[in-house]
Amino acid sequence: MINRFNHGAELLLGYSAAEMVGIEKPRKYIHENEITKFRNDIAVLNGEDPGTYDHYENLFKKELNDTREWTYYKKDGSPVSVLSTITTIKNGDNANEGFIAISKDISEIKNAESELLKKNEQLNFAEQISMMGHWQWNTVADTVKWSQNLYTVFELDETITNLNFDTYFGFVHSEDKEIVTQYFDKAIKDKKLNSFTHRIITTSGKLKTIHVLGEVHTNKKGEIVEMVGTSQDVTDIKMAEKKFRGLLESAPDAMVIVNEKGAIQLINKQSEKLFGYTPEELIDKPVEILIPTRFYPEHPTHRSSFFHTPINKEMGIGKDLYALKKNGDEIPIQISLSPLHTEEGLLVSAAIRDITKRKLAEQKINEAKENLELVAQKLSSQNKQLADFTHITSHNLRAPVANLNALLEIFNHTDSEADRKEIFVKFNTVIQHLTLTLNTLVDALKTKISDSKEDLEEIDLDDVLKHTKEILSGAILNSGAIIKSDFSKASTIRYNRIYMESIFLNLVGNAIKYKSEARIPEILITSEVENEKLILKFQDNGLGIDLEQHGHKLFGLNKVFHRHPDAKGVGLFLTKTQIEAMGGAISACSTVNVGTTFTIHFD
Repeated sequence: MINRFNHGAELLLGYSAAEMVGIEKPRKYIHENEITKFRNDIAVLNGEDPGTYDHYENLFKKELNDTREWTYYKKDGSPVSVLSTITTIKNGDNANEGFIAISKDISEIKNAESELLKKNEQLNFAEQISMMGHWQWNTVADTVKWSQNLYTVFELDETITNLNFDTYFGFVHSEDKEIVTQYFDKAIKDKKLNSFTHRIITTSGKLKTIHVLGEVHTNKKGEIVEMVGTSQDVTDIKMAEKKFRGLLESAPDAMVIVNEKGAIQLINKQSEKLFGYTPEELIDKPVEILIPTRFYPEHPTHRSSFFHTPINKEMGIGKDLYALKKNGDEIPIQISLSPLHTEEGLLVSAAIRDITKRKLAEQKINEAKENLELVAQKLSSQNKQLADFTHITSHNLRAPVANLNALLEIFNHTDSEADRKEIFVKFNTVIQHLTLTLNTLVDALKTKISDSKEDLEEIDLDDVLKHTKEILSGAILNSGAIIKSDFSKASTIRYNRIYMESIFLNLVGNAIKYKSEARIPEILITSEVENEKLILKFQDNGLGIDLEQHGHKLFGLNKVFHRHPDAKGVGLFLTKTQIEAMGGAISACSTVNVGTTFTIHFD
């Protein structure tokens, strides 16, 4: 049984110590085949019969220190490679009491080894399929070493190992010997081995073209001591180049071939059509001629990176790429890059596709999606408003109608003329309330269903305030109210005039109506602009509202918060309805016996 299972083991296998200690054996996470192999190995190591050997009983007083790779199985059943060292645990009599296993997760190491092995196999295979071999030339001793595949390229017997420079030079085509001599003389002078291409005659008399690429190694004195490099049979490539031009012209995309210095070497007819240049205007010109100037700083780095690691890839994944036409127009493009190995060196082929139509289609799709989302949001908001309005309507009409029915029933069952007159008086009162409620709800409904944004005009806020003061002149005189304004930050707004006058009338009227008896009412109206949107604030020093108690119903219909004889609970409801109908929002902050500030954010 397992008698210790530390935190590291818990992390490694996913079991808790409580699940394992005193309950399970290592077989819980180790396959029986591996345990059997371990037991057999230990038996052989100790000169015992594997068929009868038991590593628990037969290691009574023997030492064990075994390190090997195991495959453990986690609680979720997934395998994990570990390197485990197993040693015996001894008691006071030097007898074996069990084992201790110290295990380390080596999954990453195993994966790395596997990947390295795979890459080595791929490299060997790549040399074979690319007809490439590598060489090493000790220039001091004039000794040369070739890889196996280079023997194959030159068709030389692999048993011939006494190679030198003349061995190689003897294969060079007679017409290319001068070129090769000049090349290596220049390499010795410049201490740099550039790539070049020349022809050879193989042992069997075959004419081949090889591409040579290498580098020069010097000692501390700067003297050349070695050259190393690769030679690739590019005979088929040279033949393919003749076919390449035909394929280039048949490509559906614009094709631009560029060398390592960024100079354009070749274009096809599609490129002429796309960019508006003739071949003479582009050949040997920097590729930046086709790139908008804002991309200049980054492009040399991208080009250098590709030539350093020349692989097929899509350029600018996740980014918007643009090309520049001769007439100065920019077009959105998609680019695929591919390396080309030629006798002139490594080139890059860029397949360029104009995606203007696709971008326009994507834009239309996105716009349609955004419009649908806005419509959905608007419908959702209108549905909610309709639901709220339905609730308010049913709630505010049910009570007076029920009251009328009750009065009617009492009226029908009484014979007293005095009682009937008194009931008529109550009828009149209830009907007046019902009429007021109906008119208010009708006005609110008109606000919700009408397109109030059709009647927009440029409104001067000072004019609206002046109009409000004229309507409320009696209340202002009776209360002594002081009304101040500051519209210096925003003096006008494009809005529905009826709504704006109603907002001012309700908020200023409420500030006077709910003034404090302890002080003269003071009202300050200010404007400001935030994120290019107008904000109005109406601040007073009145009675204030207990928002903790009444905040949730502040803008509800027929909701009153003070015992004022004229309080109807209609003004704030209509104000909120009108503001929201125009896409705005209203909020309030208030302190009891200090005052209230209403803030309106206009859309």
